[in-house]
Amino acid sequence: MKNKIYNISHICFLMLISCFLLGSCMSDTINLDPDKIQEEELDKDNLWGSYLTTMQRRVVPEDVNLFQRSEDLFGNMYSGYFAGTQNWEGGANGTTYAISNEWKDAPFKSAFVEFLSSWNILRQKVDSTSVLFAVGEIVKVEAMHKATDMYGPLPYLKFGLTNPVPYDSQQAIYESFFKELDHAIDILVKFDQANPSSKALVKFDLIFNSNIPNWIRFANSLKLRLAMRISAVYEDAQKIAEAAVAHPYGVIESNDNNPTMQSNSNLSFTYNNPIHSISSAEGYEEDVMGATMDAYLNGFEDPRRAVFFALSSNGNYRGLRNGHKNGDIFKGDEGLSKPNIQQGTPYIWMTAAEVFFLRAEGALKQWDMKGTPEALYKSGIRASFEQHGVKNVENYLVSTKVPARYPGFKASPSAPAPSDITVVWNTNSTKKQLEQIITQKWIAMYPLGQEAWSEFRRTGYPKIYEIVNNESGGVISTSIQIRRVPFPYSEYLGNKDEVEKAIKLLNGPDTGATRLWWDLADK
Repeated sequence: MKNKIYNISHICFLMLISCFLLGSCMSDTINLDPDKIQEEELDKDNLWGSYLTTMQRRVVPEDVNLFQRSEDLFGNMYSGYFAGTQNWEGGANGTTYAISNEWKDAPFKSAFVEFLSSWNILRQKVDSTSVLFAVGEIVKVEAMHKATDMYGPLPYLKFGLTNPVPYDSQQAIYESFFKELDHAIDILVKFDQANPSSKALVKFDLIFNSNIPNWIRFANSLKLRLAMRISAVYEDAQKIAEAAVAHPYGVIESNDNNPTMQSNSNLSFTYNNPIHSISSAEGYEEDVMGATMDAYLNGFEDPRRAVFFALSSNGNYRGLRNGHKNGDIFKGDEGLSKPNIQQGTPYIWMTAAEVFFLRAEGALKQWDMKGTPEALYKSGIRASFEQHGVKNVENYLVSTKVPARYPGFKASPSAPAPSDITVVWNTNSTKKQLEQIITQKWIAMYPLGQEAWSEFRRTGYPKIYEIVNNESGGVISTSIQIRRVPFPYSEYLGNKDEVEKAIKLLNGPDTGATRLWWDLADK
C-alpha cells in the first residue's frame, strides 16, 4: 500500500465528507472530471448520461489505493482469497483486527463521496421514469449493498436531502433496495417491450452496452442475492427470491449475461484492474494466495487454480496464512503464488455461477427455484468452469477428494484441513449440502472478496483459517472472526449525534465484533 495519506489532507477530507452528507454544500461541479465536457456542453438528448458512466466506474474503485483500503484489505483478506505481505501501521492494521481510523473511512469515502455524489446529481436532473434513472438505480443498489454489508446502518435514505443526515437500520436499507430494484425493473420492462431494439444508453453504458434485457436479468439476480442474504431474518425473503426467479425475463443463467467492467474501445475506455497493481511485481507486491484458497483448491485438485493463481517458484500453488503482523517478511517471496490477474482483466460484478448457487441454496430451503438443489449446484459448477474456459467439469463433479491440510510456509504456521466435504453431491446431509453449495460458490465468485466475506459471515461457510496475529486487544474473537467494519472516524467528527443513534440501530457496540442484522450467531 503506497501513499499512506490521501491526496487531500485528512481535515479537508473530513470536511468534504460532511459537505456531501449534509447536502448544504453539494455542488454539481464536485467530482466532475475536468478533462471531460461539462454539463452545458453535453448533447441535449443525452444531457446526464455521463453520470451513469461515472457511477459504473465507481462501483469498484479504479484508484488502486482506494480499492485496496475499501475492498481488498477487508473482503479479499477476510474471505480467505488473499493474504497480505506487509506490516501496515506497524502490524496493527485491519488484517490483524486493529482497524485504523483511516481504514474505517475508506469504504465510506468510496460509497458516499465517490459514488453517491454522481447519483445525487443524476437523480435531481433525470426523470424518475426514464431508462437512465432506472439503470442508475440498479447500479446504486449494486454499489451500496456492499457498503451496508460492511458497516450495517448507514445514512442512506435521506442522503443529500436533509441536514443532518440520519442513519437508517439495515432492514430499512434493504427494504429500500427491493423497492428501488422493483421500480427499475418495471420501467425497463415497459421500455424494452415498447422499444425492443433500442440502444438508448449505448454512449454511456460500460457494463451491458445498453442491452436492456440484461439489465433486467441483473436486477432480478440482485434481488435474489439480497433476499438470500437476509433469508434468516426477513419474513418476505422467500417471496422476493421466488418472484425474481419466476420473472418473465428471469435471472442470469448464461455467462454472456454477466455484468462486466472491461475496456470498451467504442467509448474510448480502458479498464485497469486494481488487483493487478496491488499484487504484481511491477506494482505493490502486497497480495498473495490465501492459505484457505490453498487448502480447498489443492485438496480438490481444482483445475481453476491455474486460472486464479500463478505457479510459485517451487512449481506448486502455495498460499499464506492471513493476519501476520510482520507480513513484510514474505513480500516478493517467489515461493508464494500470486493472483493471476492482469492489468486488463475484467472485473465481473456477478456471475451466472453465483446465481445458480443462490438458487441451489433456495431450493435446499424448499423455495421454488426452478430446479433441485443438486441440479442447480451442478449447473453452478459447470457455469464457473465455462466462464474460465476450464475443461473436464464432469470428472470434477464426481470427485471424492477433500480439502487439503495447509502445510505452512516458512514462518506462516501449518493448519489442519478446514473441512472434509467433497465436490460430489452429498446425498445424506442437508448441512453438508449447504456447505458444498456455499464453498463452491466461494470458489466461483473469486475474486469478489466482499461478497465472499458476507456469505461467510451469513452461513459460516466455507470454513476459513483464523488469522495468525490478533491485535484487537481481545475485542474481536480469533475463532469467531471479524463481523463488520466500525463506523467511519470522519462520521464521528461530522455527524456524531446520528452515529450514536446508529449504534443503537446496530444493537451492539461499534466494534468489529458486533454482528450485522442478517448475521445470526446461531447458523
